[in-house]
Amino acid sequence: MKVAFGKVKLTPKDYIGRFLAGYTPVPRCTGKYDDIYARGVLIEDTTLDNIKKRFLVISMDFVQLPLLFTDYIKEKIQDTYRIHPNQVLIHATHTHKSLDMSSMFMKNPWGNGIFGVIWAIMFGTFRGDDRYKVWIAKRVVEMVGDMIRRLEPARIAWTKKTIEEDILLNRRHPTRRSKSQLCIMAFKHATTNRTIGIIASYGMHPTTLNMSIDKLSADYPGRFVHYFEDATGNKIDAVYITGPAGDLNPITTCGTDFEALENYQNPVFFNTNPIYNQKGTYKDTKRLGKFLAEKALAILESIPDSSYFDTLDFKSYAKTFWVPMIDFTRYYSKSWLRNRFIHGLKRYLLLPMALAPADSHDPNFAGFAAKHRGLKRVVAYTQVSYVKFTASRGKEKASFAIAGVPGELFEDFAKRFYARTPEGANGLFIFQNANDWIAYLFPLDEYTMGGYEPFASFSPVCGTFVKNNFFTLLKEIDEDLTGGYF
Repeated sequence: MKVAFGKVKLTPKDYIGRFLAGYTPVPRCTGKYDDIYARGVLIEDTTLDNIKKRFLVISMDFVQLPLLFTDYIKEKIQDTYRIHPNQVLIHATHTHKSLDMSSMFMKNPWGNGIFGVIWAIMFGTFRGDDRYKVWIAKRVVEMVGDMIRRLEPARIAWTKKTIEEDILLNRRHPTRRSKSQLCIMAFKHATTNRTIGIIASYGMHPTTLNMSIDKLSADYPGRFVHYFEDATGNKIDAVYITGPAGDLNPITTCGTDFEALENYQNPVFFNTNPIYNQKGTYKDTKRLGKFLAEKALAILESIPDSSYFDTLDFKSYAKTFWVPMIDFTRYYSKSWLRNRFIHGLKRYLLLPMALAPADSHDPNFAGFAAKHRGLKRVVAYTQVSYVKFTASRGKEKASFAIAGVPGELFEDFAKRFYARTPEGANGLFIFQNANDWIAYLFPLDEYTMGGYEPFASFSPVCGTFVKNNFFTLLKEIDEDLTGGYF
């Protein structure tokens, strides 16, 4: 096994004045707290003495990355270095203070509020900044080439630890006292035993900076990497992945009176919930980034040398599928009428108008991969991925896996993923916003509760379709029905 880490800056020269994606009203960027980056990890495995298999993880400091854009990046990597697209996983850290990759947060005649975002979805999602995206792809390809040249023999270990301190909460169910695990994959040089780098993953929304802040920032994931590398004298690289965090928010100014926070309602408009309207600043960004970096360093140092494995084999699978634009009306709830109205507005007005430009020409990087299917049906296609790793040390073997999901996975669904995969909670690493962003991925009972997340999602069944197709993929793998693997 060999490994290499890399990074490349993605801050454009003209970032001042661009819109920052993630909130409404959409602020224009007036400066920066820190730069945005693409960071990568390249793992190479050699089979049959001379056949090289490579797996590539790329983490990018954006709120979301559309499928057609990540497919384009993968095609360029394949054209240059012959790494198959199924062997590349591209992740958006989901910082809410980076630049717009979906064209949903752009200049339009309706202003920069919620109606402006609706306008952008209807008319602007096929008119993004293609030149910036092409430049990003070139930079990422250059980074991959540099990593290939710097591959070095390595050993791997992995572990997870639950963070018990109250630094996050489930924003829809605060009294759950939710906790996330800090997950570490560590790589050491095979001969010198020097630690080369880590992949760190933690499930918490990168929303430490409040919605009124107009500075470019990678949020706490960027500060995590900065503090971790600084603490190690810049001798150990780090790549940060946001784990399942669809309904998990950082605690900055809302406090920890979970009983009181449970009583707030979550209306779509005129939201007064102190969880959604926290007033976090860059001090909170640095505080949480440093806190998690210190925890990661302690976890890394606690891994015994006997836990590292010498060789690594992997098999990578992907499943692409359609998600229909249908409502869920099986159960009556207090939000039923509002849900029906919002769904009808999306299905019969907003999306048909949004798809009109797509029907007349082929957009390069549409914000969402939606199509007409038949006369009345609107669908979007997306992808789930599953990568199974088997590590060896002499006759001893152990396995872990990565699940890539195309959106913001809710806590309840994450638990189901852990329960259904062969690796279980200790061996499965869930990377949300992987290769695409289609919606918040929530159980259907959360839809009947109403709130912001169903309003902002393509379809209430997105989460269920992602979950079911991921489980179907696992079954097909188990029954050897995948038609091969990469």
